[in-house]
Amino acid sequence: MRKDKGFTLVEMMVVIAIMAIVSAIAIPNFYSYAAGMKLRSANRDLYSALQKTRMNAIRDNRRWSVIITDSSYMVVDCGPDNDCNSNNINQLTTNMSQYAGITITGGVPITFIFNSEGTCNAGTITFTDPKGITSQVNVLPTGRIRIQ
Repeated sequence: MRKDKGFTLVEMMVVIAIMAIVSAIAIPNFYSYAAGMKLRSANRDLYSALQKTRMNAIRDNRRWSVIITDSSYMVVDCGPDNDCNSNNINQLTTNMSQYAGITITGGVPITFIFNSEGTCNAGTITFTDPKGITSQVNVLPTGRIRIQ
């Protein structure tokens, strides 16, 4: 009796066919998962910027703002004169092109101004992915920020 080592051609073809079937099932689920991750990442990115801006306003004992447009947002130090327009000291600009397919709605452009006590003007920003799934960042007048 011969003791051959290795796989037969039929065994290899069966394994390749099984791998092809599993891949055909998994790839569409992966794309759906990736789209959801982009939505959550955009949401958390804005949430973090708002939280940091609030902390900066409390720390510096002066106003800071976040100016949100449909394609980017800017974190602005309003300075000692409390002028919160986009021409003032721009600390951070984030372009939303890294989240391709995600759109921002909610009355943009919108400016959230955080006061030295941590309070803020209220508002809601909605992110929408290409499938129409939405996620929101809510800013309350108390300065509390929530992801929904």
